[in-house]
Amino acid sequence: MRALQTSARNHTTFRQRRLVCALLITLALLVPLRNPFAASATNAPVESTVVLDPAGAPFLQGTFQVVSNDQANETSLHVDCDIASYTYNELGTADIHYQNLSTGVDNVVPGNHLDILSDISGSRIAFVEVSNSGDFIRVFDTISHAQTVIPGFEKNLPSIGGNLVAFEDRSAAFGIPAIVTYDLNSGTITQLTNDSLSNVFPQVSPNGDAVVWNKCQFTGCDIYAAIQTSPGAFTTRALTTGKREEPFASATNGELAVYVSNRSGEKDIYYQPLTGGNEVHLSIPGDQRFPTISGDFITFESAVEIGADIFVYDIRTEKLYRVTNDQVDHHFADISVCNGVGRIVYRTESNGGLDAYAFTFQVPSVIEEQIDVVITEIGNFNLPPGTANSLVTKLQTALAAIEAGDAATACSSLTGFINECRAQSGKKLTPGQSTQLITSANQIKTDLGCP
Repeated sequence: MRALQTSARNHTTFRQRRLVCALLITLALLVPLRNPFAASATNAPVESTVVLDPAGAPFLQGTFQVVSNDQANETSLHVDCDIASYTYNELGTADIHYQNLSTGVDNVVPGNHLDILSDISGSRIAFVEVSNSGDFIRVFDTISHAQTVIPGFEKNLPSIGGNLVAFEDRSAAFGIPAIVTYDLNSGTITQLTNDSLSNVFPQVSPNGDAVVWNKCQFTGCDIYAAIQTSPGAFTTRALTTGKREEPFASATNGELAVYVSNRSGEKDIYYQPLTGGNEVHLSIPGDQRFPTISGDFITFESAVEIGADIFVYDIRTEKLYRVTNDQVDHHFADISVCNGVGRIVYRTESNGGLDAYAFTFQVPSVIEEQIDVVITEIGNFNLPPGTANSLVTKLQTALAAIEAGDAATACSSLTGFINECRAQSGKKLTPGQSTQLITSANQIKTDLGCP
């Protein structure tokens, strides 16, 4: 057990009190934000809807591992490629740990044992350090071990991407939070918001070129985005209006913003381009919470019959996968897709404590998914068994060749499939069925790079 370290001016009871106050910020993520400012309602943005059924979602194939499950509480998990960061809370102390998920090597960020709310990007970890002067933000480089202190106190919830750190600045009157960024290269500080509303939960894109956050008042929140056009210069726009989005539930991959809204009568996942465009609504029974996004994959927790489970949605194929299903509460998942490998870290409530886990998976191939869809279409056509078997066999041969890295054989099998569809048009296949299958196979050949 660690002893709580103190200085001459920081007594143990005071620091514990500061830590408890700071940890309450984390607990605030679980409850709606309320603020004494009014809002005017406007129409919801135009949306398209994808209806998904979690009960029928296939399991995403991968490997689970324990990050930390001892008697301490592990919170605030984040991941970038194969490095995860988290807060390790034990007997009134809090330290930032980072772990290589490939090797299992775990390290501690040097601090004052009152360090919380970390985020990670590459080799850098941004976190809040609690002090008697006020909470401030440090950035630690896991390679050089150099530390950067962002100027000022009353800073909270840092998010880091590339060379940019965004955070809540609560130093204004009444502690009303504003969104501020700090450039680690130049030391430039840029205030993105300057109004009487509560601007909270900034999330930075992986390359540091975009920030999304919640602008909230008494009736709810809207999602805002700022795109960096040059160092320290941002273009800001509202992505939603009407104050129907949930606080502390948004993220960005640099191209899309993903968030939670209750406008359908329950809490569902939505996403749209940062620059504006079509908004997609993932219609899923029950309440969905705390989405994060990396590349083309969105992970989130979904309330199930007992507890909450982790799911992953593939934007490319509009397919939903299930990650957990063990009647234990799993919360606050974060995802990183790096070099064809996806990693999810999350918090699990077990035995009265909070433990940290990770899940690693190979990113599903779009081409393999496309072939599976065509095979399903053939099954839905109710074709004569001989015709269906002949068509499916050619697709399965292509699928096996792709898995073996033999693109030439895959392309040849797809060409044979197309030729058979043409030959059976108006016979065993209707012209419409033939056209549908040929169009799908040609798209697969294009994606595969066939000549």
